[in-house]
Amino acid sequence: MQLALQEARDLMADACRAASVPGDQTDFVIDHYLAGELRGKPSHGLAKFCFESQFFAHRQGPPRIVRERGALAIVDAQREIGPISARFAATAATHCARQFGAGIIGMINTQRYGILGQWSEQIAAAGFIGLVMNTSRAESTVHGARTPVLGVNPLSIAVPTNGEPFVADMSTTLAPMGTLWEARRSGDRLPPDCFVDDHGAFTDDPAAAACAVVFGEHRGFVISVLVQLLTGSLFGFPMSSDVDSTWRTGYTFIALDPSLGGEFTEFTASNTRLIDALRTMTTADGAAARLPGQASRDRAARAQRAGTLTVPDALYERLVARASGDFNHL
Repeated sequence: MQLALQEARDLMADACRAASVPGDQTDFVIDHYLAGELRGKPSHGLAKFCFESQFFAHRQGPPRIVRERGALAIVDAQREIGPISARFAATAATHCARQFGAGIIGMINTQRYGILGQWSEQIAAAGFIGLVMNTSRAESTVHGARTPVLGVNPLSIAVPTNGEPFVADMSTTLAPMGTLWEARRSGDRLPPDCFVDDHGAFTDDPAAAACAVVFGEHRGFVISVLVQLLTGSLFGFPMSSDVDSTWRTGYTFIALDPSLGGEFTEFTASNTRLIDALRTMTTADGAAARLPGQASRDRAARAQRAGTLTVPDALYERLVARASGDFNHL
């Protein structure tokens, strides 16, 4: 169905009120999840808002730094709503980078957010290189295997340029787990060759799928392990099967100050030249190569101009239920 953006916002606002989200934070939370939907990442948009909103009322207090040493710090989010705690951690990373040249913030005990790119972009907008990542329960495995050991371990990077920051946001699995959760609710088939069953065979049946598969075979395996370590043992956070709940899931926000290499204007100009060079790439058939994040930005701009979103009927029903204060409707 076609859902007007304003109606989506109104329903989300009603759901936030029903879940006791602070009034001065409501628009921020709505904007975050709508951004995922507008950018064509429905697993991180309205569907995730409908899922995560059941936890909004579980917040215990504002995030706080509980341990710090030099460029590193640990944040106890006190079960804060995901976008709110992520903004706190990204801001803490930039403050630390201004003092030490780098800010490396580990966060735990938080609700989940939607897309990662917003937080690396926030860091880049402050003048730093931004890296943001998180883990999850052991929900992924490597190509040819069947045992879920790693988290899905998404990663986002952002760097300042003379224009908008260059932002890339990716999962280290071939498809995010949100795709599986939504397919189980809707009854849709899964994308091919992204999930395996208990025997390690690819399946598009959401009922049979046991875990997601890491991209890039063993090269992707190494990247996922790196994310696992940076969101886990670096801060003393649980990893793999020890991540047994939302509250024991690790998040990492990194801000790096480029000033050691010269003036900030030189840094951004160099980045701009690189991005301009990347834009000159062409595909084998002569078309312009697509840069990371470009399709998402273009899709969001089109949706904003149209003022509508295309959403499944079942998702609309869940959103209406949340707006009425029903956080159990599947």
